[in-house]
Amino acid sequence: MKCALDNPGLISLAAGFVDPASLPIDPTRRAVDALLSDPARGRKALQYGTTIGDRSLRERLVRRLEQEEDALPGQFAHVIDRTVMTNGSQQLLYLVAEALLDPGDIVLVESPTYFVFMGLIEARGARVIGIETDDGGLSLPSLEETLLQLDEAGDLPRVKLIYTVSEHGNPTGLSLAGDRRAPLVELANRWSKSHQIYVLEDAAYRGLSFTGREPSSVWRHDEDGRCVILARTFSKSFSPGLKTGFGILPEALLDSVLNLKGDHDFGSNNFAQNVLEQVIADGSYDAQVAWLREVYRSKCEVLLGALEEHLGGVEGVSWTTPKGGLYIWLTVPEWLDTGKDGPLFSKALEHEVLYVPGSYAFPDEPGPVPTNHARLCFGVPNEEQLREGARRLAEALAACGERVA
Repeated sequence: MKCALDNPGLISLAAGFVDPASLPIDPTRRAVDALLSDPARGRKALQYGTTIGDRSLRERLVRRLEQEEDALPGQFAHVIDRTVMTNGSQQLLYLVAEALLDPGDIVLVESPTYFVFMGLIEARGARVIGIETDDGGLSLPSLEETLLQLDEAGDLPRVKLIYTVSEHGNPTGLSLAGDRRAPLVELANRWSKSHQIYVLEDAAYRGLSFTGREPSSVWRHDEDGRCVILARTFSKSFSPGLKTGFGILPEALLDSVLNLKGDHDFGSNNFAQNVLEQVIADGSYDAQVAWLREVYRSKCEVLLGALEEHLGGVEGVSWTTPKGGLYIWLTVPEWLDTGKDGPLFSKALEHEVLYVPGSYAFPDEPGPVPTNHARLCFGVPNEEQLREGARRLAEALAACGERVA
């Protein structure tokens, strides 16, 4: 793999990175200049912060949530004290897992799902069980059937968490349907018989929609604030280098997560938080997000068009059509293994194109793990490289046998 990545001619459709040309150099420079030109603000930004995060930024983020969710001004003010600044959303995922999970506990995830999250669950000694998905994301009938089976087996008390990537998900590019969001909260609460089963809403790609406004978040439907953990980040919508995200926690989890975070870092990067507040306040953040929507919409259309040109009509080959985010989910005939030891991966490397094997995104339970999918990311390559990458991938597919050619 390292040899492949060291190849300068390789086109990577694998790395889930943002478009390097889109990184906001000028807005960030202006924000830093504004901070450091004011001695009082500069000293505040360069000093230690608090474990929970900068109060002014947290207040501003909650006000923005009110606007996003069509809430009244001040309607969410009560959650400011449950809003935690984190080192990207990944830290929040880790902290929640550490606070909630003991060996043998169970987490229910979309199948396929964000494979890095599965890794940290398994590191806690917990079980990951996949729930079927379709074009509308997590299947609620399948989720309920799994909970029923676990209850009958006596394992319901071990179920601690339901995980969903609600917007333009990694790896499929698909979103949780708007009409499934309130029922998901209701279902989690209804099955919380001996303890609260939490819903972890990973909204890392929220805001990066190509086709208009996204539906209300899952978190918005948790009216009493006891069920849904909301995880957000600025890594995809502004800059991963600032490594800043935030979460809103149910009251019952707040102290344990903050205690763990205090042990980890005493609080997230205070300077980055002040930079982010400045770019939000001066309008640069909203301008950046609006531009990114167009950048990724165009790149997505290019890759979809190239896939159609080179693979359209090939029996057994299909892909998702995302409405936002960074990913397309490719499906090939069931007999063709896309894994790193399978024929397609090696042929793709020979043709100097790289993808993420889809098998990484499926939990072992309930099994068997499908081996005929691939995640394609259009974040890093430019439009010419996306066209060429699709052509090379089609050549690799054709090289795997007559049934694809």
